[in-house]
Amino acid sequence: MCGSLCDAVLVLVCGLPAAGKTTLVKQLVASGNTSSRLYERLSLDDLYEQRAIDDGISNPAEFNPDIWKASQHEMVLRVRNRLTENASAARGESRIQLVLLVDDNFSYRSQRKRYFHLATELHCGFGVLYMNVAVANCRARNAGRAKTGDAGAQIADEVFERMVAVFEAPNGRQNPWEVNTNEVKEVGDGSGIGDVMNALIERADHELKRRHLLQMEVQRGSAQQLCDRLSTQQNVLHRVDLRLRQWISAQLQDGATLPAGMSKSQFAGRLNRRRKCYLASIKHSYGNTLDRLHDGSEEEMLISLVLQFQHQN
Repeated sequence: MCGSLCDAVLVLVCGLPAAGKTTLVKQLVASGNTSSRLYERLSLDDLYEQRAIDDGISNPAEFNPDIWKASQHEMVLRVRNRLTENASAARGESRIQLVLLVDDNFSYRSQRKRYFHLATELHCGFGVLYMNVAVANCRARNAGRAKTGDAGAQIADEVFERMVAVFEAPNGRQNPWEVNTNEVKEVGDGSGIGDVMNALIERADHELKRRHLLQMEVQRGSAQQLCDRLSTQQNVLHRVDLRLRQWISAQLQDGATLPAGMSKSQFAGRLNRRRKCYLASIKHSYGNTLDRLHDGSEEEMLISLVLQFQHQN
């Protein structure tokens, strides 16, 4: 993990029912761990089944849209909590990298995008492991699950066909959140999955570094914009102040403008207090001042501000 930013990598394992997702994920959890990497599994099917049992559903295998939505929501919370927990625990050079495998169909791109944004928010690596198994093979396996003692995982034929119809395969050329996608055609004995995961995690680290650099560039750009804004503000205020001082000086030299019963020093004090209050009001409403600057020249804006001061009572 030397030079790696990824204390954790979130991997979505997607594909049609009976594509072999759960088999592959369980293989990784059982035999893929090393001294520097830990695989963990979160399964939507497990959450769905437990919630159905808790709600007293007699047949958990029968699809219930309300339970599915609740399970989806709970999965997001569990993923967030686990990644946050891992980030808090990650310390030192000998830290173990968590690879969190989320086992679900992920039929819709919007679902995968949601987890990409979560990984970005939590500064984690992100990847998609797409079980791209032929539909005919998945259909046959689903139909044969009862014979292999896995009837609980079997779904109705009409549900399977509906999932085939709506499934949106990952496409990194069109969707930036799916750039880091690896395809697996068949699980087999799992002998090559280690290399597949290594490549996926390496690219996840590369993408995380790229996002980190982009974020730093945005922050630097924002800081520069703030500096430029403050510089423009100070320049405008300074030039308005000079114009006002010149106008006040002219008023004091013109005896005709001196109010009756008021000395020149008193008049100067009143005008300068007005000047300071006026400058403070410009500073506090600087956004409106900038809008004026964008609508016309700086000289026009200065004339407008000075005239506004002159017409105040």
